[in-house]
Amino acid sequence: MNIAICDDQVGYLNLIKKKIIECFHEEEIELYVYTYSSVDEFIDSVKEHSYQFAFIEMRVENNHGIEAAKRLKKRNPACQVVFVSDQYRRVPEAFQVRAREYLLKPIKTEVFKDVFDYLMNWYLDQNIKFVVPIRDIGRKRIFSVDEIKYFETYYNDLEIVTVNDEHFMTHVKNRYRLRTALKSRWFMQVNQSVLVNMKCIDFLTDRNVILKSREVFPTSRGTLVKNHLLYDKFLKYIEKKK
Repeated sequence: MNIAICDDQVGYLNLIKKKIIECFHEEEIELYVYTYSSVDEFIDSVKEHSYQFAFIEMRVENNHGIEAAKRLKKRNPACQVVFVSDQYRRVPEAFQVRAREYLLKPIKTEVFKDVFDYLMNWYLDQNIKFVVPIRDIGRKRIFSVDEIKYFETYYNDLEIVTVNDEHFMTHVKNRYRLRTALKSRWFMQVNQSVLVNMKCIDFLTDRNVILKSREVFPTSRGTLVKNHLLYDKFLKYIEKKK
């Protein structure tokens, strides 16, 4: 997980970093915290790092916090912004750029912990967690929805294939609960065994679903019309987001 902090007050820059590290308890996720006292340096860093969260001081560099958030969102739209300020009256301004949270200075430890716990719960809810066995040792791995190309189930065994063509095998207690969770995140039930991320689909025919990476999956007759309608709905959703 990558978290950025942008504040031209070095004391707060270090304080927020310290509190993030203290509040972070997800052993299976690696944490990287990057600090910036310059807006331009912060925005330029997006070329190298994709951030999950960014803590931005609203008055950084003479009130350029809102502008920094807008620039960040253009380059890293999935990043969730937390504004930091000593002025409560600026809260409405912050949420106009869809900030996830707002922290008031001076930052109280308990308040920060509550906010950070909320952020982590939100983040984990957007991801799907599996225990993936590696050789004889099981370890946890967090999969973001967008990195998954498709799932294939064999009873309650599950093969996860990522967009980088990595293959992982695991076991799920209830595959039907998994299907329900995935369908709400733009996954298509192609047939009885395969769930495909619609972002990875190239096109549909009357018989098959063809992925951009050229995998071909036969479509169940019972879901053919439903899947075509669902894919049309997905394309309209993507077009609307542009």
